[in-house]
Amino acid sequence: MESRLKNKLRRFYRIIKFRMGNKPLDFEEDTLPWIDRSDADIDSFVRQFETPKNFPYDLGKLLRDWRDQGCVILENALPVEWLDGLWQEADEVVDNNEKYSVKSLVYQFNDGKETPVKDVPKEKLKGVGSRLLDYHNSSVGAKKILTHPHLATFLQAVFNERTAVFQSTIFKYGSQQGMHQDFPWVVLKIASHLVAAWIPLEDVSPDAGPVVYYQGSHRLPKFNFGDGILFSGHDVVFTPADFSRYLEKICARNGIEKTVLLLKKGDAMFWHAALVHSGSRINKPELTRKSLVCHYSTVRSYPKHRFEECEKSLASRHNDITIYANPTNLAEEDIMTAGKDWK
Repeated sequence: MESRLKNKLRRFYRIIKFRMGNKPLDFEEDTLPWIDRSDADIDSFVRQFETPKNFPYDLGKLLRDWRDQGCVILENALPVEWLDGLWQEADEVVDNNEKYSVKSLVYQFNDGKETPVKDVPKEKLKGVGSRLLDYHNSSVGAKKILTHPHLATFLQAVFNERTAVFQSTIFKYGSQQGMHQDFPWVVLKIASHLVAAWIPLEDVSPDAGPVVYYQGSHRLPKFNFGDGILFSGHDVVFTPADFSRYLEKICARNGIEKTVLLLKKGDAMFWHAALVHSGSRINKPELTRKSLVCHYSTVRSYPKHRFEECEKSLASRHNDITIYANPTNLAEEDIMTAGKDWK
């Protein structure tokens, strides 16, 4: 009891000391992707950018939405038969998990540690909070989906430099995550060089715990954990719960209301590194929200796989997007091959 009180007092002292010297923080201007900079000229960029003839969207409008709202939805971007095939693959991995070393993260089972699926009880893999991690490394089809020309064109326009895809997850049920932004947790050399994508693998029901996002919130002042805008986890002043409360308050203060995202299978949503979003509560436990989520960055900011100990990772290019092989599981790279036949 005494040590707990001392810890509370120590934290209270650190918070007071921090707030007395607190200064607003943000991404450094000279590190920003071109579109986030104050002098970004979207019209000039679009005139010079080589947009594929079969790109079915207004690139200028997409880029303006990205700049102003921090998110973009591409409707009917992906073949639904590809998405169905991907989920069939994921089901195979879960149903026969003893055969695979694909990494998983199962909340309330392995305490946030990445664990091979063969070491996780099947009933846990099928439950709420279970995710397959970096599934694109094992799946030819997932690589095709995440680098589809419609997605690749938009990403190349946003970054305007070589792009890499990384840290994908595939899951069955809504995440029910609290309000957050991605950049404090996804470690990159350049924090602002981050785009997240959510691809629903089925039509989303409002009772299945849909994604909630806050348009324009990417422009709000960044939260300072006490040693910067990134959560180091070591000796920080504030906790993830403090971060979530800050986001809730600052969105309310700026009149930014939540938008519930009810996408259809075949759609894709991109959001900015600093867009505030969350996973809402699952109202009907029997409903699923099958999803594929991943992150993109520049090769300059993410030059190799996060588990790679050498200077460079084995890499392949798909529609000019770089994918690094997982050095901890090379034996299962592209082991799921159904996607080879997708046209």
